[in-house]
Order: sequence, then C-alpha cells, then structure tokens
Amino acid sequence: MDWINSHQSAVFYLLLIIALLLTHIPVLGKYFRSVNTLVHEAGHAFVTLLLSGEVISVNLFADTSGTTVTKAKGKLSQAIIALAGYPVSALTGLLLLFLLHKGLTLYILFILTSIALIITILSLRNAYGLFWAGTFIVLNLLLIYYNNRSLIQGFSTFYAVIIFSDALISSVVLFVLSIRQPKKAGDASNMQKITKIPAVAWSILILAFTLFILWLSVTQYFPSIKNLI
Repeated sequence: MDWINSHQSAVFYLLLIIALLLTHIPVLGKYFRSVNTLVHEAGHAFVTLLLSGEVISVNLFADTSGTTVTKAKGKLSQAIIALAGYPVSALTGLLLLFLLHKGLTLYILFILTSIALIITILSLRNAYGLFWAGTFIVLNLLLIYYNNRSLIQGFSTFYAVIIFSDALISSVVLFVLSIRQPKKAGDASNMQKITKIPAVAWSILILAFTLFILWLSVTQYFPSIKNLI
C-alpha cells in the first residue's frame, strides 16, 4: 500500500511539522539537518568522480555547513562540479518522496546509509564529520536490523522532509547571500570565479530549479489534504 496516499496522510503531515520543528532545536536540529549537508557535499564528490576528477576531502561541520575539495581539468568540469550540490540535494529529496509514495521506506535508509558510508571511506576527513557520519550510520543500521515498520516509516519520512525542506531553505539563503555578500555565497561565488557570471545569476538559477522540484514534489507525492477530512 502507498503509505503516503493511505489513511496515514495525517501521520505524514504530523511528521512534516515535527521535522520542521526539530530542525530549529539547538544541537539536535543541527545534527539531523546535517543529512542534507551530507547529500549536498556527496553531490559535489560523486559528480567529480563521474567527470574523472579527484576528490581531495569532504568536511562536515557542526553548524551544518560543509566543504568538498576537488581537482578537475577544464573550466566546464569545474563549473559542473561547483554547481552540483544544490540540484543533487533537491533531486534526492524528490527521489525520497517518490520512495515514500511507493511505500519503499527501507530503501531510503539504505540509500542514505550507503551515501554516508561511501563518503566516509572515500574522503571524509574532519573529526566532527567522522563523528556525525559514524553515529548516523549506526542509527540507520539499528533501524534496519530491528526492522520496526513504524520506526522505519517515521525516520524515513523525517529524513525525506529534512532534505526536501533544507534544500529549499538553503537555496533561498544562497540567493540572499549572493545579493548581500556575493563573495561569500558559497557555490554561487565559486561559479562566479569559474565563469565570471555574477553569483546572483547562479543563485537565481539554483533557486528556480529547487522551486520547480518543490512544485513537482508537492503536486506528485504529497498526500491530498482531502485525505485528512
């Protein structure tokens, strides 16, 4: 049964509200929001490897920021790598909501655990990043091992909502930064250095893409409000 389209629609929206509230709780909120940072930085890393580049290091920080240091030949490859983080986060959110829609909640845990494990082995370097990834992997493996349907559905929905919402919020923050402090606008600033096109133009492109994915996700995979009545 499609759990996101069933009578459990109310549960989905309850978890949505809880997830959004938890992300604003000090320490705990930042811990779980780091799952989107992981996906974002993994986007840079995996695209680098696809383009035959080299991943030097990935770092995750307690404030939910992250860095990925790579080597790649050619401006085009460098630009694609620099741009990859935000679209990969948005598309991952879309994929996880699709899996929820199909009732494949266990796959969400497998995918996120695999990403964390690959990045840890491949290039994760800093102490907090290793601590976070280690505890995140252990938590998910315990959920998979005990195979409690309610817990798996709950955590899978929680992760999907965090990645989905944080991808949008971070895109908005990037847009604001690109206007106020274009030299400190993260990926948009990197794109400006590589292409000479203003950071704000890249942030608008990223935000437009994220909003499109948001619209697609809500219209296709969010349960109908009518199911709550």
